[in-house]
Amino acid sequence: MKAKLMDAKVIVALIVFISLPSSAFAVEGGLGRPISGMSIAPFAGVIPPEPGFVFATGETYYEGSIGGGRTVPIAGLLVANVDMKASFTPLSLLYIWNTPTKEWNFASAVSFPLAWLEVEANISLGPFSVRKKDSTFGLFDLVFTPIVASHHFSQTDHMAFSFTFWAPTGSFEKGKLVNLSQNTWTFIPGVAYTKIVPIPNIELTGIWQMEFDTEDRATHYQNGILSDLEALAIKRFKNGFGIGFVESWIQQVNDDEGAPAALNGFLGRAFGIGPIVTYSTKLGKSHLDFSARWIHDFDVSKRIEGNAFNFSASLKF
Repeated sequence: MKAKLMDAKVIVALIVFISLPSSAFAVEGGLGRPISGMSIAPFAGVIPPEPGFVFATGETYYEGSIGGGRTVPIAGLLVANVDMKASFTPLSLLYIWNTPTKEWNFASAVSFPLAWLEVEANISLGPFSVRKKDSTFGLFDLVFTPIVASHHFSQTDHMAFSFTFWAPTGSFEKGKLVNLSQNTWTFIPGVAYTKIVPIPNIELTGIWQMEFDTEDRATHYQNGILSDLEALAIKRFKNGFGIGFVESWIQQVNDDEGAPAALNGFLGRAFGIGPIVTYSTKLGKSHLDFSARWIHDFDVSKRIEGNAFNFSASLKF
């Protein structure tokens, strides 16, 4: 793979990696910031040396449910038989810093996620239960990545260290099924590794992130710590197309606090797997990149279970 072409691809991949959205629900809502298979992007371990600004956007759609009468905490409510749909469109701005050394490169980013959310659930009112549906649209919690630092061991081996935080900037109202905020600060340190196998043109990338939330002051609910481990493999062809798969394991590592005793800690997990397709081409001196994936949840416990679809496109000038 030629260096300049790889640089263009990883610029787009880095934007996608930083701007891939999360769910509207915390562990308090049965899902958490990460959606299965949505935290990883191709070349996540690489920051290219070309400095400057890049703008990108994408679209993620998630549809899932928790059935079987399981009780779920949402914004101070205890609900059951939850069906949810969520659409996220992050608008992201990335800056790659001018770095004199060849071993390290650095970047920073901010993302403004537009969100459409719809939830339908059974709400208990004393001895009675009613089915309620609610939806909303607007600007969700803002996402900041003050630093991503990438170390280049060689042309084929790269590692990136990142720190991302979510600010509770969206609107939130206790007692509503849907809100445009998780109503917590979320801090996510992460590490990614990318291995490129040149002759068959195969990329192997893995990422591990930990999610730490502050207490939801409106509901006095403290989410447990989440571990999000994801990996992908992509085979690329000379015509610009690539095809591969993504795997995901989200695991809560400690119980929630402030949860009703009936929830028994509400400690959940989820596995996910699905295909990913990429395409890269040149438009004059610019590079146009597309990426699409579908991730299916399985072996899910005490979390929303469903399917996630993501499409992203970016033009690097």
